[in-house]
Amino acid sequence: MRSVGHPVTITLLLSVAAMITYLGYRMLSPAPTAGQQLNSPVRSELVANLPEFTLTNLAGESQSIKSWPGHALIINFWATWCTPCIREIPLLKEFQETNSDKPIQVVGIAVDRFEPVKHFAKDMAFNYPVLIGQSEAMDAANAFGVDFYGLPFSVFTDTNGSVLGVHTGELKSGDLDKVLNLLNGLESGATDLRAAKAMLAEKM
Repeated sequence: MRSVGHPVTITLLLSVAAMITYLGYRMLSPAPTAGQQLNSPVRSELVANLPEFTLTNLAGESQSIKSWPGHALIINFWATWCTPCIREIPLLKEFQETNSDKPIQVVGIAVDRFEPVKHFAKDMAFNYPVLIGQSEAMDAANAFGVDFYGLPFSVFTDTNGSVLGVHTGELKSGDLDKVLNLLNGLESGATDLRAAKAMLAEKM
């Protein structure tokens, strides 16, 4: 992984400023109702391949999760009312910028209303795509077949669309380093798919 330079430092500072600005806005927005809380699905078996689903992007257009063929995906489910979700966004932005020369794509999926997310995104200046939905986004998370009971929730795939694993809770830089190392191992042939899934489950 190449070193993070001055542009990334600026990105982190802007992200922190955006969070401070957003907190003032969010105080004027209604808190999520009980119906917006996350429930655990019945199924608990991770699917083998990236499922097909379509959500609304920040431009208000429908977009498929399969819009980035040939890229390993880090799919991060989050919400504007989720404090740990907001904390990890600068990390994901840094990871995307640092690995912009690799076939790796971070995709944010906001389990939230469109307007709060659009407002938040203006200040946060995402450098990766964001898809938005409420019950539709929860259905998308459930489509991966594992217990989805809280945010943030992240899913990792390889460049062929194979689902490597999931992580519930706030991501740390070490977590993303582990994912990157596994993807590099798969790309070089040093690691096979079965071993990568096992290592990801063990390390995260």
